[in-house]
Amino acid sequence: MEPYIHGSRNGIHIIDLRLTIKGILRARHFIREVVASGLDVLFVGTKPQIQAETRKAHEATQMHYVDDRWIGGTLTNFEVIGSRLAYLEDLEKKESEGYLDTITSKEAARFGREKRKVWRNLHGIRDMFRLPGVLVVVDPKTERNAVREARRMGIPVIGIVDTDGDPDICDIVIPANDDAIRSVALVFDKLVKAVEDGKQLRTERGVKVKGREEAIAEMPGAPVPRPRGNGRRRPKAIPGGLTRSVEIAPMEEGGTATEEAEPKVDTPSEPAPETETPPSEE
Repeated sequence: MEPYIHGSRNGIHIIDLRLTIKGILRARHFIREVVASGLDVLFVGTKPQIQAETRKAHEATQMHYVDDRWIGGTLTNFEVIGSRLAYLEDLEKKESEGYLDTITSKEAARFGREKRKVWRNLHGIRDMFRLPGVLVVVDPKTERNAVREARRMGIPVIGIVDTDGDPDICDIVIPANDDAIRSVALVFDKLVKAVEDGKQLRTERGVKVKGREEAIAEMPGAPVPRPRGNGRRRPKAIPGGLTRSVEIAPMEEGGTATEEAEPKVDTPSEPAPETETPPSEE
């Protein structure tokens, strides 16, 4: 971050605001073109003091966001995330249809905990049925998993980076204080304006945005709810092991089994007649 630092006073590094303005202008131009092309923006800010600003950016733009915790595989394992989104919709559908009235109070409490857990993890991306066009991250050091997945999937990253961060992992760097609420709010206001301008350009250019059904149809696997297993697996048959098939051969009079005899099972249609026990000779 040395090129972005203006100087140091009393052991505190001061960011060069000229480079901050330059980063904001570059980010605004890039976001406007991405949104105008029909793609979406994903805002990521999970710090406790930044969560409210992340939600405000979502409310102003209706774009996707993550404010609680980044779920591993959100971008790299998008099919499974789609199945979890379908699972959340299934839980909400059951609740609206009166499913809680048909179960016991204990089962209803378990159902509510499961629904709240899934909702807390996925409520910000529940309408994200395709990969975003750009990722806006507050403090890439804290959100390193999100940045790593985005770089792996080829998604550009715009990072609000403080003096203790690494700007090399971001495609567009906005040097700013990523811990101060007012600093992040100021940057988000400029990026929100860029999203609005991009939507207006999208309408002027006549770019058609794909709906939910079209986006799901393009996915390799449709996001359907997958039942959870109980963690038990059936043992696999090992050649020569205890699970090998066993052949039973009939015994000869001498007490040895014939090698070429094939197993034969006869199911009697009628019970066998009882035999009389001969009297013993004294």
